Amino acid sequence: MNIALPGDDYLPSVDGAVTSIMAYTKEYRKLEHRVYIPCPEYPDLNDPKVKYRDNEPDVIRYKSHKAPFPPKYRLTFTWQTKVDWKEWKLDLVHSQSPFPLGFHGITWARKLDIPSINTYHTLYPEYINTYMNINILRKPLSAITKIFTRWVLNKSDLVISPSSQMKKALLAYGVKTPIEVVPTGIDLDMFAGAKAEDFRTKFNIGREEKILLCMCRLGREKNVNFLIEAMPLILKKIPEARLVISGEGVAKQALVEQAKQLGIADKVLFLGFLNRQDWKNAYAAEDIFVFASKTETQGLVLLEAMYFSKPVVCIGEMGVIDVLDGFEKQSGGFLTKDDPADFASKAALLLTDKNIYESKAKEAHAKALEMSSENIAKKMLKIYERIIAEHKRKKTEKA
Repeated sequence: MNIALPGDDYLPSVDGAVTSIMAYTKEYRKLEHRVYIPCPEYPDLNDPKVKYRDNEPDVIRYKSHKAPFPPKYRLTFTWQTKVDWKEWKLDLVHSQSPFPLGFHGITWARKLDIPSINTYHTLYPEYINTYMNINILRKPLSAITKIFTRWVLNKSDLVISPSSQMKKALLAYGVKTPIEVVPTGIDLDMFAGAKAEDFRTKFNIGREEKILLCMCRLGREKNVNFLIEAMPLILKKIPEARLVISGEGVAKQALVEQAKQLGIADKVLFLGFLNRQDWKNAYAAEDIFVFASKTETQGLVLLEAMYFSKPVVCIGEMGVIDVLDGFEKQSGGFLTKDDPADFASKAALLLTDKNIYESKAKEAHAKALEMSSENIAKKMLKIYERIIAEHKRKKTEKA
């Protein structure tokens, strides 16, 4: 099969959509499918400080410009780059964004008379509410984004939602195209060679300290301030607890100041971006993973932590609910209310009750294995085959 995975974000940038493209591409190519990745160019690709080099096959870069917000994203003006997708002899286009390149993929699918699928990775109306600093514009821009989302997704043959909660949101937007829930899988090969002790040694974290790890972009929508607010309550029950935060973003300085104001600066460690080895070492070294975002379509970092048999504690909103199999099961950890006291209580319970910890750790690892990128990619390929067959049948009926 020849497949296009166009997206408005790709390496060296990293987020959930990029991780999805990388995971699918790896698994599809292992099964001898050819994958094309139309994506934006980045001005720093030739910067010697950027370790990523664009030597991956079939990556097609489109000229792009800095987006007004969020700060790290690019706007692709597709007409500035002329690429003839006919040469790829595609069987299907699976867009990873509703924006210029994702929509460009849908347009090409129509030109080529092949099916198109669109995965909706992010609740963009919520991003508008978070990053738009002019209050009077938030509501109308959020409404326009919902209308635009509906318009784009209704041009696809199928919409993929990473979680059931996201599917509900899309239905509320008025999306009429069939929606299937397929979460992004995690590449288990990435975690080989993790060394917990190396992480503690490198960052001067004592063996007796309990690491509460959070890995995410430090944007306001990630709600990391909630974790810092909960830490004094956790420390009352677990004095040896330490919150370790890996990531960068516009909210970082405010978070550093918050920890100082609460008098817990020595209990909150900001590490910035980690290199690949330190990244997996962190997962191996942590005691629990903590997460407070209320807008996640899935929360891949939870599954990554769970692969290391580490229980998670997170606010029970959006996609993370599916990762833990809902409030009734709470497999692999705990879902909490949007309340620092409840969050602190659940974190302390895991760190003080050995039996509960071991049970949740076992569940966590099993869930991560179930959600491997290999398993999810095979599921998606079956969906492709079905959608292609349906498209051909409809063409025959029209003839």
